[in-house]
Amino acid sequence: MDLSKTIIPRSDQLNFDDVQISSITAVIKSVRAGNKEQPVFIDLEGYDGRPYKPSKSMRRVLIEGWGNDGHAWAGKSLTLAGDPSVKYGGVAVGGIKVKAMSDVESSFSLMLTVSRGKRVEHVVEKLVTKPKVDPLEWFSEVAMHSTLAQLESRFEKTKAALAGDDDRVSKATEVYKTRKSELEAAGGNSA
Repeated sequence: MDLSKTIIPRSDQLNFDDVQISSITAVIKSVRAGNKEQPVFIDLEGYDGRPYKPSKSMRRVLIEGWGNDGHAWAGKSLTLAGDPSVKYGGVAVGGIKVKAMSDVESSFSLMLTVSRGKRVEHVVEKLVTKPKVDPLEWFSEVAMHSTLAQLESRFEKTKAALAGDDDRVSKATEVYKTRKSELEAAGGNSA
């Protein structure tokens, strides 16, 4: 029984508890303006409306890696990790740090202020992500080597992945019908 979902903090944002035990890697859905206290909200895929609200130091890191146009960050990935040494008001409360970023030339570091007069080096690793597979391209390739049962299953998955894109669903349907008629003409189970 997986108990990890039972320890998710009740909060309107990602916080230290989310990354204290293990880091998370996620794709950025959008970057939007926050409020005076936390001016940047980064929405991540898979986090149910709980944005990452980076500190000023982590905003500096993100700008160093990706530039200052937050909207251009959408689709890029980052790894967030917990750092128990982060202080607030002189007390170690823990915080979220950017550990790795996709779409950077190489790993990099910069000096960040941790307290008045004290700076430390922060290292960011290059995050290598798997290239995204286009569902229509994938289906077009695997359909030609599928049995009838495999074709049915793969077509359903493709339609689900392309939901809302009627033109591309139509193209997948053409591929499906062509391969289905080939299989039926050959007796149904050619691979």
